Amino acid sequence: GNCTSDTTLDKAIILEVQMQFLNILLCVVVVLTQISFYNAFLLAPSHRYRRSTSFQLMSSSEPNAAFASHVVITSAGASIAMAAAEADAAANGWDVTICVCDAGGVPIYVKRNAFAASYEIATGKAKSAALFAKETGLLEDAANVVDGRSRTALLSSPFLLMRGGVPLMVNGICCGAVGVSGVQADQDEQIARAAVAALRNSLPL
Repeated sequence: GNCTSDTTLDKAIILEVQMQFLNILLCVVVVLTQISFYNAFLLAPSHRYRRSTSFQLMSSSEPNAAFASHVVITSAGASIAMAAAEADAAANGWDVTICVCDAGGVPIYVKRNAFAASYEIATGKAKSAALFAKETGLLEDAANVVDGRSRTALLSSPFLLMRGGVPLMVNGICCGAVGVSGVQADQDEQIARAAVAALRNSLPL
């Protein structure tokens, strides 16, 4: 009788050990599945994000991807541009208004240290430079009358065709722009270029 009881007890213990082993094995399988999913989807080249202090860069290795890679200026990047612009203006004793905008012309960072209208002018220059992906000085030159010729149709567009807006171009794509107003046109442009140069130097490429 005792032998039968011991045998039954041994079988119960073995069965319990087997069940615990199966539970552990199941947990391991679940964890490995989650890791595989993470590697396959969240870390795939077409979904990988590289971040830096100044820029957020989405990179894709897909040659026929439906969406193109692009660089986005962060608020920290706008601060770098603003600091460089302010430093250039201060070094020359110029009081100006500075606007750093994104690729859509939406201001990220604006500081006004000049006359009231300079706010609208600086933001307008930044927006125009971003949307045209060209320095606004080039747009101004195209609209000005030279030797009796000009593109006066530009004057009816809702853009500010005044020197002092400079875009930030990365791999041929505009990622934002800087617009400056408050001093002479070429001086505004000088400050904007200094800001864009500082941004370009911080590119994580």
